[in-house]
Amino acid sequence: MFVEGKIKKYDTERGFGFIKVDGHQTDVFFHIKDFPKASGEPKIGENLKFLIVEDNNGKFKAANIVRLDQKQAHIDYPNYVNNSSTQNNSVSQQKHANHKGMTFMIIGLIVIAILAGLVFKKYQSYAESKELKTAQLIAEQKKIVQQQRDALGELPEIKLSQKTENALQASTTVPVMNNQSQQSTANQTQFKCDGRQHCSQMKSYDEALWFIRNCSGTQMDGDNDGEPCERQFDR
Repeated sequence: MFVEGKIKKYDTERGFGFIKVDGHQTDVFFHIKDFPKASGEPKIGENLKFLIVEDNNGKFKAANIVRLDQKQAHIDYPNYVNNSSTQNNSVSQQKHANHKGMTFMIIGLIVIAILAGLVFKKYQSYAESKELKTAQLIAEQKKIVQQQRDALGELPEIKLSQKTENALQASTTVPVMNNQSQQSTANQTQFKCDGRQHCSQMKSYDEALWFIRNCSGTQMDGDNDGEPCERQFDR
C-alpha cells in the first residue's frame, strides 16, 4: 500500500536520504536510484508517495517513489518494473553465453579428435612402411648369402699341421707361465733388506732365498750351494 511522507534528509554526495512518514516514529530510507530518472535530485521537504519494501539485506526502504510536487506524465519504477526485465535479460544473456561456450568446447573437442586421428594414421603408415623395408632388407641379405654359398660350394675341411698344433698349444701355456712369474715377482717385492741374517729370522723359504740373493752379510747358506735354510724348510 502506498504511503505519503516528506524528505527529511538527503546526502547529495552519497545519493541516499530519509523520509518522514506521518504517523510513523521511524524514518524510511531511500536511494536516488529509486527516484524517477528525469525528475532531478530530491529536495528536503518534498512530498512523496511510495511503497515500503524489504531489500535483500532484510531492511526496509522506499520504492516506486512518486514525486507529488511535480507533474508526471509517466511514473518510472526503476527497481520493481524494469528490474525484473533487466534480470530476465541478464539470465537470458548468461544462458546464451553458456550455450555459446559449450558449442565452442564441443567444436574444439571434435577438432582435437580429428587431428589425433590423422596423426595416429600417419604414424601407423610410417610404422608399416618401416617394417616393410626391414623385411625387404632381411630377404635381400638372405638372398646374397645364399648366392655366395652357391658360388663357393662346400669348402674342404682344413687340417692343421703338427707343427702348427704344437705352436698353438705352446701359446696357451705361456700365460700360465707368465702368471707364475708375475706371482713370484709379486711375492719378492714384499721383502726388503732390513738387517736380518739368520734362518731363524726367516718366515718362509722364498724369503730366505730372496735375502741371500739380494742382501749382503747373510749367514743362511753354509755350503754355498744357493739353497738357504735347508734343514729349517726341509730342502
